[in-house]
Amino acid sequence: MLLVGLGNPGPQYRYTRHNVGFVALDRLALQFGLDFIPHKKFPPYESVSGFVAGIPAILLKPLTYMNRSGDAVASVLNFYKISLDKLLVVHDDLDLPLGSLKFTQGGGSGGHKGIGSIIGSVGSKEFPRLRIGIGRPFSPVPIDKYVLSPFLSEEAPVIGKVLDVSIKGLVCFLEKGIEAAMNEFNGKIEAKYVTGL
Repeated sequence: MLLVGLGNPGPQYRYTRHNVGFVALDRLALQFGLDFIPHKKFPPYESVSGFVAGIPAILLKPLTYMNRSGDAVASVLNFYKISLDKLLVVHDDLDLPLGSLKFTQGGGSGGHKGIGSIIGSVGSKEFPRLRIGIGRPFSPVPIDKYVLSPFLSEEAPVIGKVLDVSIKGLVCFLEKGIEAAMNEFNGKIEAKYVTGL
């Protein structure tokens, strides 16, 4: 299994909306005692191989910036001979409201440059994803500026809870597959996990 988190490298991007994929994998690695190791040859990435809930998995964070994410993903897939159904990509999604997440089996990029890069590099749209909602700006802020901005102080607790749930979702995917993860988590997070109902 290959779990990929999308984001941009560098401390200036660490806590931005566009980096929730990185943060989700960081939390997963921390929970299971895994440490990322940098791979500095092209394409650069950080990865760790280990056991997540007893299941062997590779965690990968491309360091090529968002629009070249597919370079590292394709390289690792090819090297380890991993099929696309064993790949899951975690990324931010403007079309989902803050406080939500959604597992999907495949589909287009939805304008997400990281997903678009992966589709181009692996030659297929058919790979599982975990989309984490960041919502759209209320004011007329350019999208590129919005996604590269940090979460507001009042948003931080919400995204924190969503990221906690994302860990449970990723474990579910590893244990039971994408269909089970979709059935367990899609459309249920707001009521079940975030609002406490």
